[in-house]
Parts: sequence; C-alpha cells; structure tokens
Amino acid sequence: MRLRVLLVNPAMDGRAFGRYAKLMEPMPVVGLASLAAICERDGHSLRVIDQFVSASTPEEVADVARIFGADVLGIGVLTPTAPTCAAIAVACRAASPGIHVIAGNIHADVFSNELLASGIADYVAHGEAEDTLSELLAVLDGGPDDTALSAIAGLSWRDSAGQVHRNTARTHRCDLDSLPWPAWHRFPYQHYGLLPLADVARPTLAMTASRGCPYRCEFCSLLFSGSHYRARDPIAVVDEYQALHERYGARQIGFVDPIFPLGRKMLETFCEEVMRRGLHHDVVWVSETRVDQIDRASLRLMRQSGCRRLLLGIESGVDMLLENVNKTFTTERVRAAVQLCREERIETIGLFMLGLPGETREMSEQTIEFAASIGLDFAKFAITVPFPGSQLFEDLRREGRLDRDDWENFTTFQPNPDLLPFVPRDVSNADLIRLQQEGTRRFYLRPSMIWHHLVHIRTIQPRQIINGLRSVLGAA
Repeated sequence: MRLRVLLVNPAMDGRAFGRYAKLMEPMPVVGLASLAAICERDGHSLRVIDQFVSASTPEEVADVARIFGADVLGIGVLTPTAPTCAAIAVACRAASPGIHVIAGNIHADVFSNELLASGIADYVAHGEAEDTLSELLAVLDGGPDDTALSAIAGLSWRDSAGQVHRNTARTHRCDLDSLPWPAWHRFPYQHYGLLPLADVARPTLAMTASRGCPYRCEFCSLLFSGSHYRARDPIAVVDEYQALHERYGARQIGFVDPIFPLGRKMLETFCEEVMRRGLHHDVVWVSETRVDQIDRASLRLMRQSGCRRLLLGIESGVDMLLENVNKTFTTERVRAAVQLCREERIETIGLFMLGLPGETREMSEQTIEFAASIGLDFAKFAITVPFPGSQLFEDLRREGRLDRDDWENFTTFQPNPDLLPFVPRDVSNADLIRLQQEGTRRFYLRPSMIWHHLVHIRTIQPRQIINGLRSVLGAA
C-alpha cells in the first residue's frame, strides 16, 4: 500500500496587505516542489494545491482532500500564512477524519510545540525535510508506531495520549545532488514569476545551487540550513538549469540561494558550462548576492552566461545600522559594487529595510537618499519585521517588546500602522508607513528613472506600474 498525499502551499491573507495586495504574485516554491519529488520517488499518490494560484478557500482544499481520499496533508507554514494553515488543517480534519497533518517550514520549526499541542498538526518536520518526510511516510504507510516514530531524526510529533515529543536533530545533508529535482509538473508553474522587480523574461522557474549561508544577519531566519554552507556540483546545477528550459520552457531561472554564486569554483564552472552548452542564448538568470562578493571579472563572466539582474541585500544607507544587524560591509562598498554592475551591464535591485532597531526618522531619510543616489535600477523599501527564527525576533521577545501572535500581520508591506509588529522607539507607526511610501515615490518618480524604465529596462508591464503607483500613492 502507498499513501495518498496532498501537499499545500498556503497563501497569505490578502486582506492583511490592503492596497498592496495587487502587488502579490505567485512565485515558484522550490521547497515544496522538492518534497513533491520525494513523494513521487517513494511511490506515493500525490496531489498539489498552490493556494496562491488557485485562490481556494480552506473548505475547497478540504473538498479536494476528501475527494482524493488523502491520507496525509503536508503543509508549509511561513509566519504570515500561519492562520491560513490552521484553517486548512481544521477544515481537512473535519472533511477527512483520520487524516495525518504534517507541518514544515520556518514557522512550524519555531513553534512546533504549539502546533502539536493545539492539534493543528500531528507531526512537524524540522529543517530540511526531504529525508524526514520520506521516513515518516514510510512509517505512516504501515500504521503509526511510537517506537518507529521516535527513531526519525528531525521530527516532532504527538502520541495517542496527546504528549508532544521532539526527536534528535537531523544532520544536514551534504550530498545535495542525490536528491531528485523538484517536481514542477505537479505545480501551476506557468503562472509563476519572481515579482515585477526580478522578472526579466517569462516563463520563469527557480532552483537552488546550495544550502546554508556563512553570514549571520540579525534579521534573517535561516533555521533550515543555518550557517552550514553546502554547494552542489556546478555541472549538476547546469544539468537542472538546462532541464528547466527544455522540459518546462523556462526562459528565466531565479536562484533562491541566499548568495549565488558563492566562491570562485561555483562561479567559473557554472558560467562556463552554461556557455559551453549554448544556454546563454536561450535563458537568462537572476540571483541574490552580497555587495562584498562582487568584482569586475565575476560580473563580466556572469553577464556573458546570461545573468541580467542581481538582488542586493543593502538594507540601509547608514553604516551604524548596517553594523547593528551584522552586515559586515559599508555604504561605500555598496556604492562601488553598484557602480561595477552598471559598468558591466547587470541591472541591480536594492533591497532596503526601514525601521531597523535604533533607526530614527533622519536615518530612514538618509537610507532613501542613499538608494536614489547610487545608480540602482530598482529599489524595494520593506518595513522591518522580526520574523520568528531570526536573532532579531529572539532579542525583541526577550526584551518583552514582541508579545503578540497575530502572524498574518508579520508582513513587510503592512498598510495599517496600528498592526506593525515592530517599530523603533524613535519613530512612530504612522511615520514608518509614510517613509515606506515616500521612499518608493522618491526613487521611482524621478524623471530620469521614469525615462530609464521606459526606454532601457522595459520589463515592468503597464498593469504592474499602475498597481504599484496606486499602492505607494495610497490609492484605494
């Protein structure tokens, strides 16, 4: 016997975004697609619902589970989707008594005890879940057994008496290339993008070339892969890259690694192999990197292999604030890196955070001015959110400044000042909302920037421009 498994990518509640809701677009979910591939490999029957695309209600998801005869509901829990996940789990239990609910992803990792004790989930897979899920499904296939469950590393679970157990942690997998490629054919991949700022060509899909990050930014919630950096074989990365183009028609690949490429070997081998196969003629790629990883020779090779746009986690235009969140580079390094990208014809997206700990209104203004002055092609001004799993979240909770669980409001685009999860002491809630709008207006509504996008960039569609302007100008 094999199990019937329903995997769900839950959507955020658009009502929490207010006027920003129209800026939300479905994105490729690499983690869930990887778990779908594990289910296929192990011979289980599989259905997938991406709620961002389907817009299904929890009751409609439960109907699918009932009609499919699902034995297992697997659901990824990010902080803003936590209330939606709970509603889906409750609806599925009502429609399919006896269904096993498995939760994963960052929020479930942090709050596993609460999810299990409340009955929302029966099992929580911690960290990188491929091996944990495979072993758990094998046990469930034979009927739950406490002894067998207790032997699965990386698992928290609730026994028949309601007691919560947490097993030993699972060692990070180093051989990433032995995992099956994500099962994109199970997903509505034709609807995916990388948000307007990162979309260069469609169709677009995403992939990973590594896991883990050697840097420890205070606001980052990398519980899954932590600081243990592991890279795939660059040739295997190109194999998957080519398959995404040939099987799914992808014309753009987005790397979702915290930093890609990281290290000279990965950079040179990947770029040269892409060009050797001629893929640079058909596919472009984008990725996120750090400004202190940028040099001219690297950029030139990246451009030749198809890189067209880089996301740069700049965060602030104030050196003191960068130091406070452990960014380990300066604004001068940022300025020099952006200039190199311009010279090598790679477009840049500057990612900024307003409302960092210790930030004043004057510092926010300085960040906005800095963003407009350094030659970026795009800028995104996000309000700082202390996401569970980050050092910032732990620090604020320990200080008693974060006693709340309205998780749907933990979003970087929150139009209601009264619902902001965190605001620095020297800035008002309303000021922070106004600064976010002001930063976007001042960056994009400069005549030179409007001309630049109309004549040179030309990748943002008129509908997206209109929605963006309505949002930042405060239109309903």
